[in-house]
This record gives sequence, structure tokens and C-alpha cells, in this order.
Amino acid sequence: MSPQFVFRSAGRTHRGVVRKNNEDAILALDAPKLWAVCDGLGGHAKGEIASAFIMEMLSLNAAHDPAQSRQQEIGEILRDANLELCRRNVAEAPQNAMGSTVAALAVDGGEFFCWWAGDSRIYRLRSNSFTALTHDHRYVQALLDAGELSEAEAASHPQRNVVTRAMGIEPALTIDRSQGTVEIDDIFVLITDGISAVLSDDEMAQTIRAEDLEPAADRIVNLCLQRGAPDNLSLVLVRASAAD
Repeated sequence: MSPQFVFRSAGRTHRGVVRKNNEDAILALDAPKLWAVCDGLGGHAKGEIASAFIMEMLSLNAAHDPAQSRQQEIGEILRDANLELCRRNVAEAPQNAMGSTVAALAVDGGEFFCWWAGDSRIYRLRSNSFTALTHDHRYVQALLDAGELSEAEAASHPQRNVVTRAMGIEPALTIDRSQGTVEIDDIFVLITDGISAVLSDDEMAQTIRAEDLEPAADRIVNLCLQRGAPDNLSLVLVRASAAD
């Protein structure tokens, strides 16, 4: 028999030190086992509206329909949200389109599923292994993948913040997916780029290993703020524990 899990999460979002408003949004629904982060695109008007709308769509449809697979269900919600954002952009302000990244995590039985568009990320901490479950849709990521840039060059590239895929920009959006099995004591980490641009993977992993979820989330936010937090920053930490 596969193990039964209970999930507990801690979520934080902050506008950072430089930005005047917060275009990020988070979702942490432990009972329906659905978590997400979004980053409204700073170069687009109404980014905070786009990110909030995606979270609203996910939360309104959080209850699992047993007639559908979980991966099909969430995929359809995100596709519908993307099409609605595109429709609004055409109808209301095509010259100032709103958009958002998204990274969503759901669990069904002993399986986890990830969906993402843009550079918000999902990691899994399992024992001593901190593994990226998503792959950035960024201009510099494509150059890194092609071997045309080093990590150091990408970190200072003038187009390092340019995303190549996001919700609300193109109707024919491809939302990438990954999946795997859950193990007891897995911790999933969902973050926007306001954190990944400031903290290294090793720093995040060390902080999460050393603390329970709530203080770890606070510590990560405080570290970003101490380093100037030039962007909005958000995270959701999710721990899988054995059911009683």
C-alpha cells in the first residue's frame, strides 16, 4: 500500500525594498493539496491584477473532480485563465497588456504535479538533495542551455529578467509540466524571481533544512530584504508528512 500523506505549508509575499506595489500573489491550500506563486510582469500594466486573477481561478476550482485526472484538471484551469487574460488584454488595453508568470504544484495520491510558465520556480528538498522541478522560460536561460553564456555572465546580462513565456500574452501558450512521486518529509519550495535573483539554491536549502516551515519562510524573506530586495518576493514551502 502506498503511504498516506498530510501536507502543511507556509507562505509569504512582500513588495520588497524598491518596488512601490506588490504584483506577486501566492496560493496555499493544504486540504485540496494545491499551491502556487505568480509574478505579475513588471513591464506590463496591471500585473497585480493578472497574478490575482490566476490565483482566483485556481482557488475557485481547487476541489478535485474525480472524473478528471489532476494534471488534466489544473492544466485546463491554467489554459482557461490564460485565454481570459488574453481576451481582456485585447478588449481593454492591447497596448498595455497584463501578464504573469505562474508556478503551481498539486498532489494526487502519492504523485506530485508541477505546471509553470515564466521564471517562477519549484524545487524539492529531499534529504540532502535540492532539486529544481521547473526550468526557467527566460532569454538568458536559452543562452545558458545553448552554452553561449556562463552562469556568471547570465547573472549580469542586461536581459536577464526577460521572460520568454507568460500567462496572458499569447493565446497559444504552452504550459510546461513535470511530475513524480512524493516521499515522507519531502519539502517543496515555490518561489518568484525576487527570491531566486537574491539567494542561491544552497542558501535556500540550508535555511529550510535548519528551520521549521514558518521560521524558514521568515528567514528567507528577511535575507532578501537585508540584501536590498529589488523586486517583489514570494514563496510557499510545503512539507509532506506521514498521515496518522
